[in-house]
Formats: sequence, C-alpha cells, structure tokens
Amino acid sequence: MVEVTYRLPSGAVEIFSVREDRPSVAVLALTTTGETLVTRQFRPGPEQLVYELPGGYLDDGETPLAAAARELLAETGYGGDLKVVGRCFGDSYSSSVKYCAVGLNCRRRGPAQPDDTEFIEVLSVSPQELRQLLRSGDVTDVDLAYLGLDALGLL
Repeated sequence: MVEVTYRLPSGAVEIFSVREDRPSVAVLALTTTGETLVTRQFRPGPEQLVYELPGGYLDDGETPLAAAARELLAETGYGGDLKVVGRCFGDSYSSSVKYCAVGLNCRRRGPAQPDDTEFIEVLSVSPQELRQLLRSGDVTDVDLAYLGLDALGLL
C-alpha cells in the first residue's frame, strides 16, 4: 500500500491508500471440444477453495500474451491459439492492470507444472457451466471471464 494525496474538484485535499501490484493475465481457454478450462485451488485471501481461470503475474519485461501462454501451460498442461482481448483495473484503489486472453483449439501439450505453492485441480466445463460458476460467488477473475466470453461471442 502506498498513500497518495489528491486535490479533489471541490478543492479539498485527501489522502488515499492505493494497493500496488504487478500486472496479471487470465486465460479463457476453449478446448478443441468447446469446453472451457478452469482451475480450482485453495486461496489464502478468501480462505477457501475457489475456481479461477488459468493465469498469473507477468514476469519483468514479459508481454501479456507470453505470460498467458506460460501460465496456461504451467497450470493446466494445455496450449492453443491465444490472443489478448482486453484489460481492466483490479479496482479503483489499485494500480493493478489485469489482462484477459482467450485461447482457441486448446489441447493437452504435457503435464501441468504448477509452482510449489500451487495445488491445482484442472476442470473442463461447458461455457454454460462456466457462467453458472461465475454466479456462485466462489470464483475469482469474474470480470476477465466475462470479457473473454464476450470476445468469443459466448454470452
């Protein structure tokens, strides 16, 4: 957290706490059979198992597209035809930028190789099941999932 001072349109001066974070990317990946890939793992923030799109932070100097391909392969073992379709901010009190990538024709390329702190279950669900999951409240990346579904014409 950093504190930043702004002069508001009213003339008042206020101090705001802003979370600084690295850029990240999440991938809405469609398999060759039209299923979407989601991961499920325990996350310390909500202190529970949550569903997520495969993804993670960009390494220094890495493009969102390269990070998307790296994260998809590491977390799921899948690869495909990827492109970045949008971005958004983490929230209005964060400097974090979150990129959305979509993957088409995704197929297994090898075993998943998650980080030592990741214990990931990979699931394959239909786009309709994904939309149901997004409404459950047990999902991160809801905004990016909808960006990806929209980009693919699946809303």
